[in-house]
Amino acid sequence: MKEGQIRFDALDSWRGIAALLVALFHFQTAGFFYDFPLIRHGNLAVPFFFVLSGFVITHAYRTSLSNSGDGWRFVIRRFGRLYPLHLFTLSIFVALELAKLMMAARVGLHSQEGAFAGTNDIASLIANIFLLQAVIPFPELTWNASSWSISTEFYTYLLFVSLVLSLGKYRGWGAVAVFVASGVGLVWLDTYKPDLNLASGLGLVQCIFGFFAGHLTYELHLRLRRNAAVQGTVAELAATAIMLLLFWFKPHYTTFNILGFSVAILLFSYERGTVAKLLRIRPLLFLGKLSYSIYLVHFFVFAVLFAIARVAQGWLGQSLIATDGVHERLAFGPAGLMDLMALLYLAVVILCACFTYAYVEEPGRQFFNRLSKRITGTRAPIGQGANAR
Repeated sequence: MKEGQIRFDALDSWRGIAALLVALFHFQTAGFFYDFPLIRHGNLAVPFFFVLSGFVITHAYRTSLSNSGDGWRFVIRRFGRLYPLHLFTLSIFVALELAKLMMAARVGLHSQEGAFAGTNDIASLIANIFLLQAVIPFPELTWNASSWSISTEFYTYLLFVSLVLSLGKYRGWGAVAVFVASGVGLVWLDTYKPDLNLASGLGLVQCIFGFFAGHLTYELHLRLRRNAAVQGTVAELAATAIMLLLFWFKPHYTTFNILGFSVAILLFSYERGTVAKLLRIRPLLFLGKLSYSIYLVHFFVFAVLFAIARVAQGWLGQSLIATDGVHERLAFGPAGLMDLMALLYLAVVILCACFTYAYVEEPGRQFFNRLSKRITGTRAPIGQGANAR
């Protein structure tokens, strides 16, 4: 099998697990799950995604980018991987705002926030359509809040392919320069701008640093292929410990977390130990396949469930949502019942992800792959089988 066609199954399973952690992080309930560190720090999965993306994209395309035709093919394919599902989920949120507008006009039923207002206003909608929602600074995350990372990832792809094509044989030094510059910038932001919103520039710097950390990690992976010390069960246990410790404690500096994820991905990338074998079981591989759909769909499911709870508490005259002044949590029963609700939520998210993967994500990807061939000419497939999300 060619280098670019190898799949990293264990890393794909980790991606699925990380997607579930993000989903649970956003679903706030007054249960035992809510305060569990691995879930409370579930948003740390996004920097992990950035590093993994840089790793697998480099694996899939490192030998396939040599001219402008290759560059356009890369951009079209990456756009086709991200945009169809993003547009679909964004359309659902727009439909919800239209429904809100119609209810207010026809039956006088008003929500706490008017239609197309606040984080779902027209300006941010236009930015979302052009994948600019975390590139053009906004004070808050907008519409499908999780999609901020898709915005930064797409423009990081453009930076990556521009660097590779413009620097030629010096692309390695260029990657190191971007890695160092973005790392220094991220440390500065974490130190002096700790309250900066992800949509106000912080997310873009995180993505660039994480992606190029993953890129350089893959180059290191190639150089250490014959080094037994970084392969096998012991190395994978060390990588698992790194992952768990990062999610448990979530160190303040995102730079440190990204470097930690880079080490864990490197140690798992050889997949020759017992832990990797366990991660290759079908349910985890299935979650890995659904990970992008889980990531983009879960916020919609979460938003709908909370909207239902708000309507229900108005009808029942009983509080179903508790607030501490900052965060809202579903709270209409004992902690065990709320945890059961969280598991039900995950089941709904996975079911929705199955639908969007089969009918939106995969058809969209295939359409843009075919389009890239028609526009740039026929060439041997690139990026196939390399879990290049």
